[in-house]
Amino acid sequence: MMNTGRRDNVLRCPFCEQPLGDLEEIMTKFGNVITGGKCGCGAAYVYDGSGHNMGDAYVDCLTLACDGDLERAWSMTPGEDYDVREFFYDQRRNRFSTESLGRGRRSAIYLFIKVKK
Repeated sequence: MMNTGRRDNVLRCPFCEQPLGDLEEIMTKFGNVITGGKCGCGAAYVYDGSGHNMGDAYVDCLTLACDGDLERAWSMTPGEDYDVREFFYDQRRNRFSTESLGRGRRSAIYLFIKVKK
């Protein structure tokens, strides 16, 4: 589990612990808008506020991690070419958790992908 119990309540990247920047609205090549960003360590992250669009979030995050190169994104293998971290987000406490916060309901989710060099 990611250590986010710090007193500063700043959300941090699970790969390098750097504070995350504000979420951005990022336009894709296909005209879709992704809510997310990139960490200084190269990890990409997307936010799914409903927790119901994880398939889309995964594709968006992988594409963002590959700088928009869809062909490269689809040619990679999880665990071998990139690592994935998925965290439920508690907006009230401004913290990540590895467990759902909503007892049967979907919670907001941050999905992180970092391409291995």
